[in-house]
Amino acid sequence: MFRLLRAFFIEFNSMKKTIIIGITLLLAGLLYYHYSLSPKLGIMTGYSAKILCSCHFVSGMDQEEIEAIDLGFGPLWLATNRIDKNSKRVYSSVLGLQKKTAIYREGLGCTLIHDRSIAEVERDSFDRASLQFAASKWPGHEVKPEGALWDAMLQGFDKEGEQVLNTRALLVVKNGEIIGEMYGPGFDYRSKLPGWSMMKSVSAAFVGLLIRDGLLDPDAPAPIKEWKDDERSKISLRHLVNMCSGLDWEEDYTTVSTATTMLYSRDDMGTYAASVPIKHEPGSHWYYSSGTSNILTRICAEALGGHDAFRQYAYKELFEPLGMRDFLVETDASGSFVGSSYGYGSARDWAKFALLHLRQGNWYGQEILDSSWVKFCTTPISESGGRYGGQFWCNGDGGFANYAPNAYWLGGFQGKQVSVHPDEDLIVVRIGVTYDTGTIDFDSLIGGVILAARDQESHENKPEEEVEKAL
Repeated sequence: MFRLLRAFFIEFNSMKKTIIIGITLLLAGLLYYHYSLSPKLGIMTGYSAKILCSCHFVSGMDQEEIEAIDLGFGPLWLATNRIDKNSKRVYSSVLGLQKKTAIYREGLGCTLIHDRSIAEVERDSFDRASLQFAASKWPGHEVKPEGALWDAMLQGFDKEGEQVLNTRALLVVKNGEIIGEMYGPGFDYRSKLPGWSMMKSVSAAFVGLLIRDGLLDPDAPAPIKEWKDDERSKISLRHLVNMCSGLDWEEDYTTVSTATTMLYSRDDMGTYAASVPIKHEPGSHWYYSSGTSNILTRICAEALGGHDAFRQYAYKELFEPLGMRDFLVETDASGSFVGSSYGYGSARDWAKFALLHLRQGNWYGQEILDSSWVKFCTTPISESGGRYGGQFWCNGDGGFANYAPNAYWLGGFQGKQVSVHPDEDLIVVRIGVTYDTGTIDFDSLIGGVILAARDQESHENKPEEEVEKAL
């Protein structure tokens, strides 16, 4: 009997240890999921729902192509996505976990939903029917590049059988005129293409318009009510535009950071970005921050009296006079423009915006932006090592050998770039989905385009008899 009891207790203790270990592992797994894995899955499903929604309803692409290319990198393949074309909603989850929903609204594009109800967000609207876009100065057909320019531009596209660059648009403007444009399969000069962080430069233009109209002061403390009584009250609008606010931001898309939390977990991105504490003395430290650009669009909306007033103003004062008829700025669930990331436009729209800056804010005789603001935004600051100005990238550090020191550009995720070359009176738009941006040799590509454009201009300017001799 004693032996049986002893064996029972030994077995019981062994079972108890096993149960304790099992419970401990279960709790550890739950904690890991809650604090580490779940937020990362939320980024994955949030990104998938939002991008699938925008690519389908804004850019007009089909789900298969979007999932193969736009969502064809990293662990995004784990997500299960569904498009409801009737309700214009997109759903995404991973094994039924971290379900995310994005909705499409005409005039506002796609929006990722978090804490607000879908019904509440769907009540917001923007009617583009009354917008009056200026007639385009450019031809109503695709302008094919010729000769050496054709060869130079072709270097920006994948060779037959390759799928590395995934270039969707490449456009060249010389002396204010399109001299060549090329598009990937399924895209053309009216296709709405995402700019990602190229949108930051557009946000700087919004600020410039309000400064022009006396609604904002670039050197006054930024009008954010949450900052009035702490160290952040020293942050000026100019600090924000230059990315020198000193706010404690983490621009990291490989993990759960302030950047990914803002884009994929918050309904009001500008308010979230403004909530972070200060880390550096304003003006003393440069740090690239998407949060800063959403603070800027929040400031613009509040200065104009609300989101709807800001939308009307942005189109009337910028997009309509430039004839950017295909351009669309998407909003977050609060109704605010996502000034950091979500601008969609044709390659020509992006080129027109760049041309406005190349012309120092003047659009065929109409002053849209003050030339001093354009100069401020496109001049590199020392705090950035010469690489950045006011929501524009700059070549002040000589990073691109074939770009002049005064060249500048709008830059976006996956190799999107609209470069402006004042010495050449040249603009080059390149939009694509390139996973490894190291595979795009912008220096070589743009250098080749510059030489070809010079050669074409020289050829066109020769007297007719010289051209005949050359031929």
